[in-house]
Amino acid sequence: MNEAKIIRMPAQTPAGGKATKRVQPTQAAIDALPFNSGTWRVEGSMGLYVRCRAQTKSYMVQRKVNGRVVQRMLGEMTLAQARREAQRIWRDLKPVPVDGRPTLAQVWAQYLDEKPLGQRTKQLYRENLERYLADWKPRTLEDLGEDRAGVRARYYELVKKHGAATAASVFRTFRAVYRYRARVQPDLPPPPTVAVDIATPKARDWALSDDELRGWWAAVQKLSPLKQTFWLTLLLTGARRDSVRLLKWKDCDFERKVIRFSAAKGGRTYAVPMSERLVWILERWREECLPGEWVFPSPAKPGQPLHPIVRDDKKGVCSPHHLRHSFRTRLAECGATPDLARIALGHALTQDVSQRYITPSLLVEAVRPLFNHVSERYAEILGWRDPDQHPYPLQCDMRWRTFRL
Repeated sequence: MNEAKIIRMPAQTPAGGKATKRVQPTQAAIDALPFNSGTWRVEGSMGLYVRCRAQTKSYMVQRKVNGRVVQRMLGEMTLAQARREAQRIWRDLKPVPVDGRPTLAQVWAQYLDEKPLGQRTKQLYRENLERYLADWKPRTLEDLGEDRAGVRARYYELVKKHGAATAASVFRTFRAVYRYRARVQPDLPPPPTVAVDIATPKARDWALSDDELRGWWAAVQKLSPLKQTFWLTLLLTGARRDSVRLLKWKDCDFERKVIRFSAAKGGRTYAVPMSERLVWILERWREECLPGEWVFPSPAKPGQPLHPIVRDDKKGVCSPHHLRHSFRTRLAECGATPDLARIALGHALTQDVSQRYITPSLLVEAVRPLFNHVSERYAEILGWRDPDQHPYPLQCDMRWRTFRL
């Protein structure tokens, strides 16, 4: 294993008071850093640091802005990903102009840094700016606020080129960023989006019918054991793609039969019960898969989770969100109350004051019958064996390393 080179410098680290420890800008050098060794500056990258704690190594960016040190946490990722993020953040952290008139790019970056948004949501919002409003980035909000005709023209241009749903997503984000800045800059003109009737996209009827589920299952059976287990976990939990993709073995409590999703929308974490069928599937998969922390490790990159773009649609497998819609529909089918359905899917309980009094973690067992009911309903539709004869849908053929009915 390569050893990380330590270079002592007189400058101060983000933690303050200690000489800076530096590490060479290679993944091998980062991997060689000992846990619990503190904060290291990555050479060759402006403001990039890696923090080595007891069990994790995470990155952050630091820059002095208007006389004060500003830090942005990046989290756990590869060095290549961290360097790309650091370059973007370093650029966006440029000091605000002396006249106090920040550009749209600066306000947008501030909004993403200060709002408690999930990583996927932040990525989407950045893409909205970079892809659809890139030419607006150097413009001030005052300029945009007074250009209602131009803002209206851009909206309908996006509708024509990219569709109403995309245009609505971009302009809702723009409106939120504008209003966010107006809280501290009340002399801004009213949001220019008042000149636009932002369309409300229709709800998607994505839940799979019984016949569609059978077609989905026939396609999934042709995939590798890794992919089969991944898709079955999505089916039997109704969780989002990244919640399942980034699942770690430490998040699976087989004794209590509970699974904890630490990667969820809005930065929330939530726990749900595992149905009896899912417990069996994951226990067998743990015996067969390669050792490591990830439940679904990447077959191409050791030590990394499954790639975020699971390209199985050309093989007849629908998107993960179809399964989430299907799970919610099946919950309604078995009579789940709205509150319990929200808890089962990890949705926020913020509809009224009464719901804010609910502590979802205390209701895991309350939703267990729902998970088992949906699981058995799927078993009935897909022709899995009678629970009285064999309670689980799959048998594991170790010779061929595949799951089959």
